[in-house]
Amino acid sequence: MKIAIHNREGGFTERWVTYCQQNGIEYLLVNCFENNILELFKKESITHLMWHLNHASSQDLMVYPYVMNAADNMDIKTFPNFNTRWHFDDKVAQKYLFESICAPLVKSTVFYEKEDAIKFLNTSELPLVAKLKRGAGSTNVKLINSKTEGEEYIRKLFSEGIVSTATALGNFDQKLRIAKQIKDPIKLAKKTIGFFKKNKRERSLANAEKGYVYFQEFMPNNAFDTRIIVVGEIAFGIRRFNKENDFRASGSGKLDFDVSKIDLETVKIAFNVTEKIGGQCLAFDFVYDKNKVPKIVEVCFGFSMKAYDACPGYWKKDLSFVAGTFNPQAIMMENFLKE
Repeated sequence: MKIAIHNREGGFTERWVTYCQQNGIEYLLVNCFENNILELFKKESITHLMWHLNHASSQDLMVYPYVMNAADNMDIKTFPNFNTRWHFDDKVAQKYLFESICAPLVKSTVFYEKEDAIKFLNTSELPLVAKLKRGAGSTNVKLINSKTEGEEYIRKLFSEGIVSTATALGNFDQKLRIAKQIKDPIKLAKKTIGFFKKNKRERSLANAEKGYVYFQEFMPNNAFDTRIIVVGEIAFGIRRFNKENDFRASGSGKLDFDVSKIDLETVKIAFNVTEKIGGQCLAFDFVYDKNKVPKIVEVCFGFSMKAYDACPGYWKKDLSFVAGTFNPQAIMMENFLKE
């Protein structure tokens, strides 16, 4: 057994490597963007491939299906596996996925013709939530409050489109919060310059989203959403409170780790849906409808690693709670190697 781990800065990579080192597992850090990556897999007798996909990288989103699907064909076990990854950072794909298994998704509608989208807009109760396929941390999510605003949004998506990568100053409050955590002014300056360069590159690589419109029903009176992450046989979660004067919670940084406040129905749904999907690791976002029934907003393979270190424990499938610290990335490795 030999594991290839895509060498991504940050993310899960460092803990995966640490797990291998501590448990005497042979591994190789690789660059999955190399032209000869499949030859390397053969030469090194790779049996497993792990890649913490980055939703903010257009390069990741373009290349990962090529490499990981090819690895599957070479009988190399992959993490995330196909069932976990094919809908990654694609909210429209998730709509079809959840509908196929009758999961409790917030009512979602997609149109591929401008006239159909406008007709729907004119006969729908406003506001509506409009989303692009790509984006995390509330990026590319907006509230359509009027028909004029909706028609302009639809027109844009059926003409020049919208670049899915936010501008450097987009979600400024979130970026400012992160910047304040860096106390070293020299390090902060380097990080800032690096970020602007990276953002410029990403915007040049990102395709303009066009040719479709994706709406979700607006769920009022939700002061927070619930994030439940399932990793194999365990689940853990938090509540994320909305940004100030905003209906969006993702990316707010206002986190609540009190497990007594988390609705166990969301945990139950997350376990059930993950099992139906055949997923290895999935993070679900829940809000409530007008009847206080939890509904899935979207799902993602990855999550911010260190943000969840403060979780006081996890649930097992029988919904019993195990208190104490734990390492989700080590559990991912354990599960993956048992497959």
